[in-house]
Amino acid sequence: MFRATMNWRRMARLVVTVHTEAVPSDEDWDAYMAQVDAYLPLEDQRILVVSAGGGPNGKQRKMMIDALNGARVPVAIITSSLLMRGAGTAVSWFNPSLKVLGPDDLDAAVEYLGLTTWERVESARTLKELEKGLGLDVVRLPNVDV
Repeated sequence: MFRATMNWRRMARLVVTVHTEAVPSDEDWDAYMAQVDAYLPLEDQRILVVSAGGGPNGKQRKMMIDALNGARVPVAIITSSLLMRGAGTAVSWFNPSLKVLGPDDLDAAVEYLGLTTWERVESARTLKELEKGLGLDVVRLPNVDV
C-alpha cells in the first residue's frame, strides 16, 4: 500500500509543506518542484515547512538549490528532528533566508515569514489539514482559531 511522504498546498505567495519521517519519493519531489515558479519573483514567495523527520535527500536538495538560482526565499522549517535541522542548516548556506524552528514555534515561524493575518490563520488551518492527511501531529498550534 502506497503511503504519501509529503503533501503541500500553494496559497498565492505562501507554500505550506508537510513531510513525514521519510524522504519524499522522486515523483512527489518532481511535482513539488514543478510548482516552484508558479509565483514570481521567487523572493516574494514564503515557504512554511513542517517535518516529522523526513525531507529531501541530497539529489532533491540540489534540485531545490538549482531552482532557487541564488534567490533568497524566506523559508521556515518546523521540526524536532536533528537530521532535518542539519539538512536545513546545509540548505541555508545557499539560501541564508532559511530558519529552522521547533514544534512549539509556529508563531515565530509566521512572524519570521512576515505573513499577513489571513495567511497566519490559513497556514495554521492548512498545516493541521495536511498533517492529518499524512497521519501526523507535529506542530503545536498557538492560540489561533482553526
